[in-house]
Formats: sequence, C-alpha cells, structure tokens
Amino acid sequence: MREQAKKMNVASLRSSDNQNTNAEAKLAKVALMTISLWFMAWTPYLVINVVGVFELPILTPLFTIWGLIFAKANSVYNPIVYAISHPKYRAALNERFPKLFSEKTKATLTSDATSATTAVSSEERA
Repeated sequence: MREQAKKMNVASLRSSDNQNTNAEAKLAKVALMTISLWFMAWTPYLVINVVGVFELPILTPLFTIWGLIFAKANSVYNPIVYAISHPKYRAALNERFPKLFSEKTKATLTSDATSATTAVSSEERA
C-alpha cells in the first residue's frame, strides 16, 4: 500500500489525521474570530468608563450611549459567527440567497455540506 501511495503522491495513508487537523483549524478560526469581536466590541466601552472615572469633558451622553450599544451588540455577533462557520447553515443560506456567494464558493459549500452530513450519519451509526 505504501508503494501505491508513493506512486499517487499521497503523503499520509491516514485521512482521519487530516480531518482532525482541519476540524481543529476551523475551531481555532471561530474562536479567534469570537475573541477578536469581543475585544472590538467591549474596548470602546472600557475607554468610555476610564474617561468617566477621570471626569474629562470629552465625555458626552451620546458618546456613552453609542459605546454601550456597540458593546451590547456583541451578543448579536456571536450567533452570526457560529452560524456562518457551520457548513449546513452556509448551504441553506446559499439556497435562500444565491447571489451572496460566488460560483467557486457554491461548489465548496455543497461539498462541505455533504461531508458534514456524511460525518453526522457515520457518528449516528456508531
């Protein structure tokens, strides 16, 4: 088998290792995106509170309201990030709004949704 793999230029005979690595990479991307959005959402609110402690005149009610709204909007960002990272959700989004995705992305979405469905069905069998 190894000789055949060499002829086919296959680096590893274990495809499960590649799948685990891909799943971990996707999970890391989602986590990094969630943490980044959290910092971007709550940092302005932190700055407003620090400015409020020192009672600087640049702090207006409108300024504080916008900072608070932006921080609280973080609860809206998280479900969007998680939903877009899930292949079945992206495939359903492609069906509803096909103009949002390019042709290359559409091909990727269908293959991702198929592999996600296959993975779920194989887990159910076990």
